[in-house]
Amino acid sequence: MATSPSSHSAPTVKPKGKRLGITLRRRSRFRRKFRHWLDTKRLFRTSAFRLAVIYATLFSALSAATLGFIYWSTRDQIESQVDTRLRLETDFLINLYKSGALPELLEAIQRRNQIDTYGRFYYLAHSDTLSPTSEQNEQDMPIRMTSTRSHTTRNMGDVADLPPGSSRAYNPVRVAETELANGLKLTIGHEISDEKALLDHTFVLVLGATFLTLLFSLIGGMWIGTTVLRRIDSVNRAASDIMSGDLSRRLAVTERDDEFDEVSIKINQMLNRIEDLMSGMQQVTDNVAHDLRSPLTRLRNRLEVTLLEEREADNYRAVMEEAIGDADSLIQTFNSMLSIARLEAGIDAVEWADANMGDLVTELAELYEAVAEDSGLSFEHNIHTSPILHCNKHLIAQCVTNLLDNSIKYTPVPGRVSLSLNGDDEQFTITVADNGPGIPANDRKRVFERFVRLENERNTPGNGLGLSLVQAVVRIHGATLVLEDNNPGLRTTIHFRKVKRSAPSREVLAPALASLAS
Repeated sequence: MATSPSSHSAPTVKPKGKRLGITLRRRSRFRRKFRHWLDTKRLFRTSAFRLAVIYATLFSALSAATLGFIYWSTRDQIESQVDTRLRLETDFLINLYKSGALPELLEAIQRRNQIDTYGRFYYLAHSDTLSPTSEQNEQDMPIRMTSTRSHTTRNMGDVADLPPGSSRAYNPVRVAETELANGLKLTIGHEISDEKALLDHTFVLVLGATFLTLLFSLIGGMWIGTTVLRRIDSVNRAASDIMSGDLSRRLAVTERDDEFDEVSIKINQMLNRIEDLMSGMQQVTDNVAHDLRSPLTRLRNRLEVTLLEEREADNYRAVMEEAIGDADSLIQTFNSMLSIARLEAGIDAVEWADANMGDLVTELAELYEAVAEDSGLSFEHNIHTSPILHCNKHLIAQCVTNLLDNSIKYTPVPGRVSLSLNGDDEQFTITVADNGPGIPANDRKRVFERFVRLENERNTPGNGLGLSLVQAVVRIHGATLVLEDNNPGLRTTIHFRKVKRSAPSREVLAPALASLAS
C-alpha cells in the first residue's frame, strides 16, 4: 500500500515573528505582574493602610474581648442555673434523710432514676465503694449528720452505669456530690448536652465574628490605602506637569469636599498666584525695558548732541541740569522698586507701633494744603475722628502721600482736592477725592499693576509704581482700597478695621507683595 507524503512530513515550526510575539506578550504579562507587586508593596507602606491595620487589630481585639466576656458569662450563667436545680434536689433528698424516712428517700431516688425526665441520675453510696442505693443498709443511715457539697462537670460514663458502647458515655454531666455521715455520698447528675451544644455554637460564633471583623477591617484598610494612593498619584502627576513648565495645570477637586479637596483648593490658589507672578514678572520685564529705555535714550541723545559742537557754558549747564533731571527720574523709579522690595523682605516690620491716625492725617493735610495752593488748587480736609491703629506709620503716610500727589498732579486748575478721616475707634476710612478727569471704570483694576500708566499719563512725570505701592501698604495692614467716581473726578477710600495686629513677618508679607516686586 502506498504511503501518503503527508504522513511522514517534518514537525511544524513556528515562524520567527510569531515566536517573538509570544515572547513579548510574556514579558508584558511579567511587567504587569511586577508593577502590580510594586503597587501592593507601596500600598503596605502607606500611612493610611498602617493606621487601618492598627485600628483593625485594636477593634478586633476589643470585639473578641467583648464576645469572649459574653461567652464566659453565658457559660457561668448556665452552670449556675444547673447548680441551683441540683442544689434544690439535693436539699429535698437530704431533708428526707435527716427526717429518718429512709424508705421514702430510697423510693424517691429510685423513682427519679426510673423517670429520668430531666436527664438526671441519683446515687447514694459509700464514697469508697460507690455501691448502688438498693444495697444500702438502713442501720447505716443516722438521722443527724454533716454534709460537704461540690459541683463538677464530668463525662456521663465516669459517673453513671451505662451499657457498654453507649453513645452517652462522653456526654457532659454536671455533678453535685454531697458527703454525708458514715462515709455515705449522695451524687446527683444533670446531663448538659444541650447546654454544651449551645455554648459550642456560641464559641464558634465568637470566633467567626472576630475573624470577619478583622478581615473586613483589613479590606477596608486596603481600600482606604488604595484611595489615598490614587489621590496622591493624581497630585504627583499634576506636580510633574507643573515642574515640566505647564503652569496652567491644576489639582483635581472632587465633589466630596474632604480634606484632600481642601488641600487641593489651597494648592490651586497658590498655583494661580504663582502663575500670576510669573505673568507679572514677564510684564515687569517689558515695562521696565520700555519705561527705563526712554529716559536713558533721552539722556544719551542729549549728551551726544551736546558734544557734537562747541557751546556756551550756559548751554552746558542747561544740558547737565536736564541730565540730572533724567537721572532723578531713574532714581525715583528704583527707589519705588526698592521700597516694594523692602516691604516684601519685612525690613520695615520693626517700625510697627500704635499710631494716632487723626494726628497723622492732620499733619499731611497741613503739608499738602500749601502744595495745592502753589498748584492753583483748593484743598479741604475733614478730620472727624482720631482712632489708634497698630501700623507702620511711615508706610501709611507714604500711602496717603501717593494718593494726594496723584490728585494734585492730574487735577486741572482751578480744581479741588480733599482729604477726610471718618469713622470710629472700631473702623474708619481715609478718603482722598478730587474733581479731575478720574480713571475709567475698566482701567481701575489695571492701574494697580506695576509700571502701568494710562494713555493720558504718558506725557506726565512718573513711573507707574505709586498705586502699586499704595495697594501693597493697604494689603499688609489688612485694609481694603476702593476707587469710585466723584462726579466728576475720582474718590479713593481706604477702609481700616481696628484690629490688634503684630508686625507681619516675611512669610506674611511675601504673598501679599510678591506681585509688586520684580
